[in-house]
Amino acid sequence: MSGNCAACEEPLLVLVDSDSEEDSKDAATPESVPDDVELNCGCHFHWECFLDAYTITQCPNCSKDISSLNNAGQQQVLCTIRNEGGDQPNFDILPTATEEAYLRAYPEERRGHALLEFCREGDIDAILHLIKDDSEDDAVVEEEEEQTNILRYQGTFEGIEGSALHVAIRYEREEVAWLLLAMASSLDWSKFPTQVIQAMESLGLSKSERKATPDIRTLKDDQGRTPLALAQEVGGQWSGWIADGRFNP
Repeated sequence: MSGNCAACEEPLLVLVDSDSEEDSKDAATPESVPDDVELNCGCHFHWECFLDAYTITQCPNCSKDISSLNNAGQQQVLCTIRNEGGDQPNFDILPTATEEAYLRAYPEERRGHALLEFCREGDIDAILHLIKDDSEDDAVVEEEEEQTNILRYQGTFEGIEGSALHVAIRYEREEVAWLLLAMASSLDWSKFPTQVIQAMESLGLSKSERKATPDIRTLKDDQGRTPLALAQEVGGQWSGWIADGRFNP
């Protein structure tokens, strides 16, 4: 591993807190772990430094072309990632770099993008955090102004295209789908299982917080599919949902 980052010229390491609990009176002792993106031109960067300096398909340091084509004829930028999780050779950093470049150019989309990532991961707590934050933001906007809250955000990047409900369906996140229907659809409350309503209450959500318009079930992804159409393609666990009409607006 090269000694320093080509961008900031600092060692290719990052300090993390130790998990050791040998002496609770002392602060956790920081330890160093690798933070190295090695490009195929031989230049090295910290992860964040590379994303900051990323310039499409040229190395930000030596300007050599670092792109190639995969078997499908699509552009890729292969590198070796070294971090706390170990070495990851032949990692295609192009999707991440392109995504980050877009979000830095349009920072107002970062929260919506984060919501879709949380839906993909099934992170209910993180989703609730964003919903609550968005509700607080709405409170300071005049009532007559039309609202389109974060739950209607539409993603365009691979894997998180369409609405949050599209993402929940694609990655088979049933708990997330119930939460989205509870907060962003007009599905009759009688259609919700008792345990879902109880779970909502335990999470500090009330029925009065629902924003049913526009109904999230009417939103279409980049291929023109409603959540119902996508669920019909995915099948599996969603077959029962389709039969019960839960995706019908």
